[in-house]
Order: sequence, then structure tokens, then C-alpha cells
Amino acid sequence: MFCAMIAWGISWSGIKIMSEYMPTAELVFLRYFITAVTLFFTVIILKQRFSIDKKSLFIAAFVAVITVVYGYVVFLGTELGTASLAGAFINTFSPIITFIILACIYRRKIYKLDICALGIGLLGTMLMLGFWQFDLSKIITPYNLYFVLGAFLWSVLTVASSKAKTNMVLFSFYMYSITAALSLLFIDFDTVINAKLDERFWLNTLFVSVVSTAIASTIFFLGAKKIGADGVSSFMFVTPVSAIGFGALALGEKLSIFTLIGIAAAILAVYMLNRVGIFKR
Repeated sequence: MFCAMIAWGISWSGIKIMSEYMPTAELVFLRYFITAVTLFFTVIILKQRFSIDKKSLFIAAFVAVITVVYGYVVFLGTELGTASLAGAFINTFSPIITFIILACIYRRKIYKLDICALGIGLLGTMLMLGFWQFDLSKIITPYNLYFVLGAFLWSVLTVASSKAKTNMVLFSFYMYSITAALSLLFIDFDTVINAKLDERFWLNTLFVSVVSTAIASTIFFLGAKKIGADGVSSFMFVTPVSAIGFGALALGEKLSIFTLIGIAAAILAVYMLNRVGIFKR
């Protein structure tokens, strides 16, 4: 589980590198196509049946539409901004949004501890977005808007996918297969054929698609069954640290002290929200 979360963090640098080679549409298709193929063989290895109920298939299709948009947002945001901030922001802000969505769905009473955690999370978010600069033009940047939208889409995706009753590995296979099919509609085949792709591109693409998306996600879902949602949630705190660390090592990215404080505050907020157990539902 620890290695899976590290892989999630490293993938943001991989996405940044991939964006240097091809337009976003082609990258989105390639990523999810390879992921779907990997999950196809994963289902076979795990000896799962490919049958799925209509409700779960409908949810998979709905989540796939969101995933296509999320894929575009991630590549565009990371291309304009830094991989470190993308990985840290989305993986810390998204659970906060998820908490709010679930609290509204279940009409859960908001306690003082929740308000305190959300306040800390909001402060951390503002610091990550550069609120400390007091310059609106530097705060409302395209990549910041992409990161906010990405966090929101991942939250909606998380809540929607939790409604599926089928095996999550099988659900992921159908979801990513539909995602790849939808993204196929937007690609330019000439761009893919004429693209100059070297080993650096393919190593990062395979890592993002196979290791980070297919394998790491499978480990996460299997871990959730073994040790529970509250148990695996604590491992997610490794992802922002991994994203920042590898972004610095591989890409030479640097974050300001205020951004790092914001990330730490957001992680603390997510930890506090996890303690109250809303994510166990």
C-alpha cells in the first residue's frame, strides 16, 4: 500500500514529462487505453468474471465521462504549472471536498471539530494557490483553476464510484475502457502516428498508465477490503510528499515555504476529517 501511494505521487512528474511530447487529447487516450488493457489482464489473473450488473455499468459510464474531463484537466494543469503542486493540491484538497459532498448527501451534522478542520483546509488551500502573494493575477492563474477543477472532479468521481456494488477491479476495467473509448473520439490519428516518441516518453507513459493507475489503484481497492477505508486513507498522506519529493528530484521544481505550509495544513485537515469517520460510509 505504501508503494502504491508513492507511485501515485511519482506519476505527477510522469504526466508533466508526457505533456512535452503530444497534445492533451492524444495523451488522455493513450493513458487510459493502456490502463484498460492492463486491467483486462488483471481481471483474468485474479480469475474474475467479466459480468457486471446494469447499475454498476451505468455508474462506470458516468464516472468515465468525468474521468475524460479529469484527464484533460490534469494534463493541461500540470503542463502549465508544476507536477509537485498538482499532486499535492489535488490529493489534499479533493478529500476535503469529498467530505463536504458526503456530509450533504447523508445530512450529517457538522461539529466544531469539522469546522476547525475545514477552516485549516481552507487556509492550506489558499496558501497553496498563492493567496499569500496578495496579487489576484498570480492567484487566479489557468493552472490554479485547473487544479481546483481537478480536485472537484476527483471528489465527484470518488463519491459516484463508491455507489457501484460490483468488484472494484472489474468496475475499474469497465470504467477505464469506456473512458478510453470516449477519449478516442477527440484524437488526431496523424498526430499520434507522426509523434516523435522516445524511451523517456514510453517509460513515463507506462509508469503512469500501468504502475500508477492500473496496479496502484488495484492495490488500493484490495487494501480497502483488507484493512478498511479508514486504514487505507492514512496511506494517502504519502502521495503529496512523494509528488513534491520526486518533482524536486526529477524536474528540479521548487515550492515556496508558504506553499509547503499550505500542504501541511491541508494534510492535517484531511487527517482530522478522517478521524470523524465520514469516509467510512
